[in-house]
Amino acid sequence: MKNIILLMKLCFKSRQGKYGYCYALIIICLNIVLIKISLEMINWNKNFFNALEKYDMQGVITQLIVFVLLTISGAITYLIVEFLRKTLVITWRKVLNDSILDKWLNNKAYWYLNNHQDEIDNPDQRISEDCLLFIERLTNEGFSLITQCIGLFSYFMLLWQITDNFVLNFSLFNIDISVSHYLIWLAPIYVLFTSCIAHMLGRPLKNLLIEQQHLEANYRFALTRFRESKEPIALANGEKVEKQQFEQHFNHIIKNWYLLIKRQLILGCFTRPYYLTVLSVPIFFSLPIYLIGKVSLGSLMQISKSFSNVVTNLSWFIFNYHKLAELIACSYRLTQFFEKANQAARQYQSASQLEINQDAFSIDDLTIKKPDGAVLLTLPNFFLNKGDSVVISGASGIGKSTFFKVISGLYPNFEGKIKVPKLKTLFLSQNTYFPVGGLAHAISYPQPLFEKDLSLIKQLLLEVGFSTEFIDRNLLSDNLKTLSGGEKQRLMIARILMHKPDWIFMDETTNALDKQSEKQLLKLLKTNLPNSSFIIISHTDISNYFDKCYQLNL
Repeated sequence: MKNIILLMKLCFKSRQGKYGYCYALIIICLNIVLIKISLEMINWNKNFFNALEKYDMQGVITQLIVFVLLTISGAITYLIVEFLRKTLVITWRKVLNDSILDKWLNNKAYWYLNNHQDEIDNPDQRISEDCLLFIERLTNEGFSLITQCIGLFSYFMLLWQITDNFVLNFSLFNIDISVSHYLIWLAPIYVLFTSCIAHMLGRPLKNLLIEQQHLEANYRFALTRFRESKEPIALANGEKVEKQQFEQHFNHIIKNWYLLIKRQLILGCFTRPYYLTVLSVPIFFSLPIYLIGKVSLGSLMQISKSFSNVVTNLSWFIFNYHKLAELIACSYRLTQFFEKANQAARQYQSASQLEINQDAFSIDDLTIKKPDGAVLLTLPNFFLNKGDSVVISGASGIGKSTFFKVISGLYPNFEGKIKVPKLKTLFLSQNTYFPVGGLAHAISYPQPLFEKDLSLIKQLLLEVGFSTEFIDRNLLSDNLKTLSGGEKQRLMIARILMHKPDWIFMDETTNALDKQSEKQLLKLLKTNLPNSSFIIISHTDISNYFDKCYQLNL
């Protein structure tokens, strides 16, 4: 319940969420109208069956007209409720979606969640599916619970009134016992007993549903990863191994699925017979009153209908146990996501506590450690003014890329002082990333693309070595997955030329180019950005391409 309340508070925070609160109030009010219509239907049962018992044709016709009017009113009200509820679903889903995206993207929580000990499985599923499922269950089962409570009180009051003179007399151990309004007390006792059985049988469902969501998401992730890596897999003839992994994921799904349906079957062995008999049991409980001649047939049907509504409302827990388990499961997954994202944000704030220089970069007594505390790399002190550059090289695995993450504020395990420039910077990792949208979006990233920049982008693409035909074909088409490593790095050079940063940090950004192309593109950078500083991680010595640049070998 704590998780559900926390997520509900998030839904009420924003202005749009408060509009949803107004929708919710209207929905609850209309549900009360539906209860009123249901009470009128109970009275209709009495009047209709009394008219039948008396062979009153005019009365029967009148009651049929009343039935039609009540049915139309109920149907219209229900449809309005459903329309507003679905509007509320998308309203609150947007609020919750925005909140969870903010948590995921702010302070680079997405990076820490997938690269450190706080790793959390399948955040994409939690954002896209769990948010929807939670709001669906909240607005359906949540509002239903409120309505059932109001309806239960109304049906109890009605049942109390119409059974005011009914007393059940019996003897137990030679003791005479009289129970007034026995139907009132019989209903909750009957439902409480059956609810306890339902809870006992269905309790394991929560964990099984959480595990099923987890396994399904893992399988979907494996398929997506295969699709995104199809070329290296095809070159390596790795289809057999990939299929084995798919089968392993799917076998886990099947195993948990059987456990889930077994538990649902066990629960269903009780809930389904209960569901089929719950509307008939009230008649059986009411028969003694009718058989001794205390009520008419119409009154019997009125009592039976009232008792049925009381039992049905009290049985809401049994009927909705599976859906409640889904609500609890997805609320747990979402709140766990928020907690982990908060932890990741604190890690980022710890890692990004770098000192700021106006126009210089310096390192003093820097020691980089592994997550377990072991020393990974120790760097000598150095200082760069604006316009100075450095090329850092060293053996593979020594920690160069980790150093790159440290100075970008992504890695918290270090000691010493790092002072970073306040001026415009651009970090380019060796893992190139391009957004959807073709060459133009790849170059303008991480800024949005503006139409006025297209002519400049075309010129930059020509300068870094792309043909006019290739540019025209791929400028705005999402076809960059077929680019070679060298072509991707040419795009990175074009991105630098586009943004003209004062400080450029590059991690193996030219290692896929041949020597001649690398030389040409680095000279192009220096010619167009003569006052910019470059901090480049590279296996080779390329310091001679820049003025005021020295080589640092680790």
